Amino acid sequence: MSSEKPTLGIDGGEFVRLTVEEFRHGYATFDAAMEGELPPDPDFPTEVRDAVTGAATPVADTPFNRAWIAAGKTFTDDAKRISFYKRVEIVMGLIKDRKYSKYVGYGTNSLHIALLSAIATVPFSIRTTKKALRAAFDAEFRRYLAASVDPGEPGKPQ
Repeated sequence: MSSEKPTLGIDGGEFVRLTVEEFRHGYATFDAAMEGELPPDPDFPTEVRDAVTGAATPVADTPFNRAWIAAGKTFTDDAKRISFYKRVEIVMGLIKDRKYSKYVGYGTNSLHIALLSAIATVPFSIRTTKKALRAAFDAEFRRYLAASVDPGEPGKPQ
């Protein structure tokens, strides 16, 4: 058994919680860039480096990549930026489940505050299975939904 303490936080594969406002701002930037509403970024990278190996990979100049990088630049903290990316990449896919359809304003890019809150705060890591993430997300969503219906309810999520 190793005497080393496990690495916590982003270095240990844990994604940090974001505030609703942080997530909303990052996603609004992503959405605006996808719609072509932002000016071209003069600092758009031609390549990215793998965090582990350092190997360079070319970055295609596509609307998605431009939006992804523009949204990432709204976060000055690396852990929050990476967490935002993973929340968009992984957690947003969970809301495609039919049970969430009445909480999503399709065509308007609007989400119920409980859904937005759960996306921004659900705890997960690189080791979290899809099944475990879905269970954690469902629990967070139910908690935030209950608090949004009765804001004076004891145990209201912060």
